[in-house]
Amino acid sequence: MLQTKKPSKAWLVFDNTPSIRQTSSPVPFPLSTEHETIMQQLIDFVRFSQDPKQNINHIVRPAVGLAAPQIGENLNMYYIRIEETDDKTGEKIVTEHAMINPKIIGKSSQLACIEEGEGCLSVDGDKEGFVPRSFRILVSGYDYLLQKEVQITARNYEAIVFQHEQEHLEGKLYYDLINKKNPWTKEKDWIIL
Repeated sequence: MLQTKKPSKAWLVFDNTPSIRQTSSPVPFPLSTEHETIMQQLIDFVRFSQDPKQNINHIVRPAVGLAAPQIGENLNMYYIRIEETDDKTGEKIVTEHAMINPKIIGKSSQLACIEEGEGCLSVDGDKEGFVPRSFRILVSGYDYLLQKEVQITARNYEAIVFQHEQEHLEGKLYYDLINKKNPWTKEKDWIIL
């Protein structure tokens, strides 16, 4: 294991910190031990946050993704882990990607948003409202878990998570996309997830 620290809220950088609004830098290859350790921190934090046996008393809020700028490292990397249940079989399906130098290279014109709005570990308190995002995207980059360059077509909730994390690398936060005058305004053709 490259890093041995137990994940905690102390790892996180919040939206009142100027670095969270900076554009991140590309990660050079071959990966240094330092960069691999940062990626392992992202992975460990999200996995820990989702594991009720480890995250006793909710030491950290459960997360589906974490980007390097959220732990004070302005580098182009993030990790996502989504657990879903197959409607037909009841089987648990886990999707996870540890992306380095990711780029969204295609987006659908169809927009979608999460019915309850979005949240973020770097935002204390709620910034409520619909966050319009592309329903389908194409992402390219290096997947650290697979140890290779990948292209991923993401749809629905997964696409929203990818876009949320990608925007951290661009110095943006989800609430930048919320309608300031009427946060719960939506267009008729948006897909509500």
